[in-house]
Parts: sequence; C-alpha cells; structure tokens
Amino acid sequence: MSKRVVNKIVAFTLIIATAVFFQGTGNSYADIPKTTTPNPTISNAVVKTNEQVTNKQTTNKTNVKVNVKKISIDTVTRKSGTISVSWKKNKKANGYRIQYSNDKDFKNVKNKNVKSASKTKTKIAKVNKSKNYYVRVSAYVKKNNKKYYSEWSNVAEVIAWNTKWEFAKNSKIHTDSPTLYFSNAAKKKNKTVCVNAGHGTKGGESVKTLCHPDGSSKVTGGSTSQGAITATSINGGTTLADGTREATATLKLAMTVKKQLLKEGYNVLMVRESDDAQLDNIARTVFANNNADYHIALHYDSTSSNKGAFYISVPNNNKYRSMYPVSKNWKKHNNLGKNLVNGMRSAGVKIYGSGSMAIDLTQTSYSTIPSVDLEVGDKRSDHSSKTLKKIAIGIGKGLNKIK
Repeated sequence: MSKRVVNKIVAFTLIIATAVFFQGTGNSYADIPKTTTPNPTISNAVVKTNEQVTNKQTTNKTNVKVNVKKISIDTVTRKSGTISVSWKKNKKANGYRIQYSNDKDFKNVKNKNVKSASKTKTKIAKVNKSKNYYVRVSAYVKKNNKKYYSEWSNVAEVIAWNTKWEFAKNSKIHTDSPTLYFSNAAKKKNKTVCVNAGHGTKGGESVKTLCHPDGSSKVTGGSTSQGAITATSINGGTTLADGTREATATLKLAMTVKKQLLKEGYNVLMVRESDDAQLDNIARTVFANNNADYHIALHYDSTSSNKGAFYISVPNNNKYRSMYPVSKNWKKHNNLGKNLVNGMRSAGVKIYGSGSMAIDLTQTSYSTIPSVDLEVGDKRSDHSSKTLKKIAIGIGKGLNKIK
C-alpha cells in the first residue's frame, strides 16, 4: 500500500472520530451562553457552536445561520397612563420583545414580551404621563428553547407636554402625547417634520382660545371672522363629497406622508394617529415648535369644485407681520409653502391658481419654526390611496428643495 493511500486512511479515521466526539458532547448553537448586550443576536448573524466560543483552539468550523428579519414600528400612542404599540408582522417569528425607557440610550430599560407570532400590538400600562418614553421592538425565533433576536426596529419617542414651553399657557386641550419617529434610512436628513393630520379632537369646538398670542384680533376672515379675538380651539372639519369626514381623510394622508418621509430620511413627529387626539391647534403648534424643524398641517378646503392644492400664506398686513412670532418667521412660512406646492406640482398633483391663499391662522400666529396649513384639495378632490401617495411624494420633493 502506498504512503499516499495510508495518509488518506488516517485522515479519514480522524474525521470520523472527531465527529463522534462532538456528537457526544451535545453542543449546538442553542447552547451559547446569553450575551449581556441589549440585542444578543442580530439579523443574519453567524451563530457559532459552544465549542468554538469556549475553546479558541478548536478546529471545528461549524457555523449556523439564524435569520431573524428586522421589523418596523407602525404606531406608538399614549392615552393618559397607557402606551399602545403596534408593529409590522414578521411571519417567521415566534414572538416579539418591546423595550421602553425614559432614556434615549435605553438605560434602565423595561421589557415586555409578546409570545405570539400573529399578535402585532400590545399595551404598556402604568407609565408616567409627564415623562417622555423611547420605544423599540425586535422579533425573535426559538431554536432548542433559546431565543434569537432581530435587530431593533426604528425608535419612537412619546413626548410629554411641558408647561414651560413658550405659548403653552395659551393651549386649553393638551392631555394626549404626539410621537416622534426616528428614520432608519441609510441617508438621514437630520431634520424632523411635524405632520399634523388636521381636526380630530372631540370637544374641541366647545373650547375657545386666543387667535393671537398677544391677544390682538384677526386681520382676515376664514373659519373665524375678521376682527375676532378668540376662536374655537380646533374645529371638526368638513365632510367630503363621498361622505368621508375630513378628519378621517387627513389622518389617512398623514400616515402616507409619514411613511414616505421616514423612507426619505426625515424624522417625523405625528400629532395625531387615531380618530381622536386631545390636542388643540395651539398645543399641536407648541409641540411642533419644540420638537421639529418644519410643521405641515394637512387639510381639505370646504369648497366643492375640485380646485386643487394650495398653502395658506401669511397675509400682507403690516400689523400682523410685525407681531411676534410672525415677525421672525413669516418669510420662512411662505418659503416652506412655495416649496411644498412646487414639489407637489412636479409630482403631478393638481394645484389651485398660484398655489397660495392668504389667511390669518392660529397655527402660523403661534409658530416659531417654518409652518404651513396645506390644503391638498377640497370636498370633491380624489383622496384615493394612489392620489395620497402622489401628494406624499410631492411633499418630500418640496422639503428636499429647501435650503
């Protein structure tokens, strides 16, 4: 027998012996000790056998891939002392882990496990309604009684009302909390857009607030007459030609815009993600002032001519334009509006006339950041999903043009 053949037999014998040895130890990827990091197993990670972890000298090169697809948060809302969380389903997951903290770096975290692959929402009870909460979600799969987690979802921050904010004392309805969603896009804009789904506050029409922070009267008419000092804190909106409530239509649009802007790299502050958000117009503006770079309120005009989209510009009135904070921001408001209309026009959205209409609004009267009321159509305008997507793309295009 040749030396070469002998060597092959010896090598083959060693391989068989090694395989028998490892089978006897019972080692597998499920035996790996739990890590102390907040995300023990990431998506598509290579999980090594226990033998490899404990003995660096081993020649065993067995690797097992555990694929856990990353999920994204859908909505996070807070009503009083309860936070409701929903997320996109991972069809291959065995369950989910929800992590929340008062710290943006997730120190002193609390965890809640959802032991069901089909369940995509949960509630976190007994939270402090006067504090901010950061929330994130991961999916997990179970292998041999061990859990392997996906990467964390995007983070959402539930923001509490702050009585020390400028103009906070002028708001009468502010018991709910908006949510700030952080983008996970590869190229982030490092800008936050407040997307305000117009209307949708039960009881808002029975409460009055000051039209202007200094108590002066309105210089133009609108939903409130010229010369008025107070106005409804937030009205119920109109009803579209097909019977859809304006508040319902603006909410659907806001959710579409949110998805588009997050995809483009913007962080998005959502002031309403349900039929009822107990936040009046001043509260929504104050939240935007302190947590966003831009404020876009979405509305449908009360006319019935399918007139097209336009923004509410700042009236050319010296008294109004010299009033703080309008005096420092009216040019920024108009610039934002012009860019949004131009962006929507380039996306194929129908535009009304020159694209603007001058009205003295509570929103712009209290805004300290670029802020507009965007009328995306009227009672007879199409509000199908296809059209809403087109509007959302146009809004993104307009924001991208701002310097």
